[in-house]
Amino acid sequence: MKFKTTYRQIIKYTSLLGGVQIFNVLMSIIRNKCAAYFIGPWGMGLADTYAKTADLVGNTTNFGIAFSAVRRLSELSKRGSRNAVAMYVKLIRSWTLLTALLGFLVCLVFSPLLSLQLFGDFHTTKGLVLLSPTIPALTLLGGEMAILKGLHELRKMASASALSALACMVLTVVLYWVLGVHGILPVLLATAVATLAITLCFTTRLFPYRVGLRSMKLLRRGGHMIRLGSAFIMAGILGSGAEILVRVFIQRTASLHAVGLYAAGFTLVVSYARMVFVAMDADYFPRLSAAGDNVAERNDIINKQIDVLVMLMAPFLIVFSLCLPLLVRLLYTEEFMLVVPMALCAASYMYFKAVYAPVSYLALARGDSVMYFLMEALYDAVFVALVCVGYYFRGLVGAGLALSAANFFDLLAISTAYSWRYGFRFQADTLKRAAIHFSLLAVSLLACVQTELWLRIAVCGLAAAISLRLSWNMMSREANILAGLRSRIANIRHQMGRKEDEQ
Repeated sequence: MKFKTTYRQIIKYTSLLGGVQIFNVLMSIIRNKCAAYFIGPWGMGLADTYAKTADLVGNTTNFGIAFSAVRRLSELSKRGSRNAVAMYVKLIRSWTLLTALLGFLVCLVFSPLLSLQLFGDFHTTKGLVLLSPTIPALTLLGGEMAILKGLHELRKMASASALSALACMVLTVVLYWVLGVHGILPVLLATAVATLAITLCFTTRLFPYRVGLRSMKLLRRGGHMIRLGSAFIMAGILGSGAEILVRVFIQRTASLHAVGLYAAGFTLVVSYARMVFVAMDADYFPRLSAAGDNVAERNDIINKQIDVLVMLMAPFLIVFSLCLPLLVRLLYTEEFMLVVPMALCAASYMYFKAVYAPVSYLALARGDSVMYFLMEALYDAVFVALVCVGYYFRGLVGAGLALSAANFFDLLAISTAYSWRYGFRFQADTLKRAAIHFSLLAVSLLACVQTELWLRIAVCGLAAAISLRLSWNMMSREANILAGLRSRIANIRHQMGRKEDEQ
């Protein structure tokens, strides 16, 4: 694959899914604003804890099928055998249904223990019991999304995501408006079920919903999915557990109100910037896996992905940092202004992730489950330690600094370990671009802590302009975007001319 073609492919899929993510972010803004208004920081802290618990139980019981099934389904789809694809889709749905039932039972049975560990008493046992139906909905959703990814139905996946975001926004606003804090559990369940129903509307048009729970021969064929997803799922369990440990520590050190503020700050930094990464699973991972044992090709693919992520993330974070006070007032309420310093300190968190995330997929692409699990476990341990220590000594500001420090550590650890094990190397141009964009981000963050508004606007505006210019120069040069746009416009004019001639 040629150099320019690779860049154009990355940008194509990132823009397709990223455009949908912008709509999702707008829906999320409305959801967060209503949640902040109707249930406040205490309610948001409780809702965040319930959501993380659902993630933990789901990750513990779904065996990573939503991830491991994509690779095999993609291979079958490329071969063009519809019968083989249909049988594998049936296999995916059979196993996800079994794991969905397992997740429901685990949450139901262990609700008292989870309540004791999370809140220090049994008062929320009933709430966790009511949360249990959310687990199978999320697990089944993961299986259906795996089908869309494996078949490379990215447009259908984008449409399902946009419709789901709209439905979730409406449900959240209505339920919180009517029920207030008592609407937390109904919101979690209703949004999960609505997203699943919408996604099924797209996947069942491709393949009708069928399972084979009575066929042991069929179920045995799913053993490879369980084995392949084991490391991924164990890493997911550790990640969810780390998130919960941090929230439990903050709750017991301060209060559930403080958990709500931390969750709001974390959401600001992570959730809205995450739209830049939407094409990673759907497009990047299959390409990296296809490179096989070719070290030079793997390194080329990884470095190009880093280039694209950095050029998208850096300008976004600079503008985001400048607009933080306005964003907090827009997204939440005046009570949440305490999270602005935390979000500024944690802004580098997502920049470092943009650099190391493409590298971190290398272990999964090579099928090295042990290495992937060890690196994730190391990061989770450092993450919990740094955030807890940071919050203990400096509150939310310390937590923000700790988030950035944790991801910088992960960048160093992954690049060093994968260089030794897989021969990964940063290209000189990639390192140069990353260093320049980070310098512009660092200058902007320093300006944002100044009291003079004109200084913040001047410095951040200049930094954003330089970052955008550098990004545009690279895209137009390497991906030949301008030529692509001219070609598309010419094709449209040609088609319009043909229609006029026919008339």
